[in-house]
Amino acid sequence: MKIGKVLKVTGFVIVVIIVALVVAFYLFGSKAVRLGIEVGGTKALKVPVAVEAVDLSLLAGRAGVKNLVVDNPSGYQNEKMLELGEARVDLAMGTVLSDTIHIDEILMNKMSVVLEQRGLTNNIQEVLDGMAKEETEPETEPGEKKQPESAGKNLVINKLEISEVAVKVKLLPVPGKKDTITMKLAPITMTDLGKEGKVDFAVLAGKILVAIAEGIVQQGVGILPDDIIGPMGDTLNVLGASSEVIIREAGKVLDGSLESTDKLIDESKKLGDGLKKGLGGLLDSKKDDKEKE
Repeated sequence: MKIGKVLKVTGFVIVVIIVALVVAFYLFGSKAVRLGIEVGGTKALKVPVAVEAVDLSLLAGRAGVKNLVVDNPSGYQNEKMLELGEARVDLAMGTVLSDTIHIDEILMNKMSVVLEQRGLTNNIQEVLDGMAKEETEPETEPGEKKQPESAGKNLVINKLEISEVAVKVKLLPVPGKKDTITMKLAPITMTDLGKEGKVDFAVLAGKILVAIAEGIVQQGVGILPDDIIGPMGDTLNVLGASSEVIIREAGKVLDGSLESTDKLIDESKKLGDGLKKGLGGLLDSKKDDKEKE
């Protein structure tokens, strides 16, 4: 009888420990991922980033991110710049509490983006400018390279896909012209993130916004005003976006000829001016205008 009681008590204790570990994993794992997204996103974009909840499914190896919101910089009418209702993350659950989280796939679906023009700039441009400024910030001391602050855990992501991105563009009011334009971006896919070069939550947030801005530039040529497309294209160049892709898409819009588009790319490479030469001045930056003055 005593042995039987001991076995029952031992079994009960083991069950309690397992349940406690699972609960702790959900509580601390979910909190770690949510805080990582919020802190990293805010650090990269310099505007508040918030997530309502992160749900971890231990058995399925899956996490759900609910209601991710990126605020606008101050001074804009719209409070939010980007909203994502839900994202699905397939990951190795055992790595959530480790230094590096391994993620097989991230699927972001039905994202709403607001591009709001204000004066000579817009909300997305302001955020991109802040990122570019940090990217090109000089060394603190001669010979000493600035070390970036850590934004939480390292991430290794096999595939990230963003689909159904709806962009609402609010332009400055002009008599006789529409001040609101809606666009739907083509699906965005990125692969092998974090396999070459460190990727944390801050870097990931920056890559996502750059990809969205790149999509807006590509699909906005001939639709959006030059004073939006131009500066955004220039800043994307500084941030290392694929200017060749932007040139190719712009060439298609301008004359519909793939052959002439290829020539456009070749010429832009020879001239070494990327977007500026590739679009024949369409993407001239404000900086260049000031230098000419």
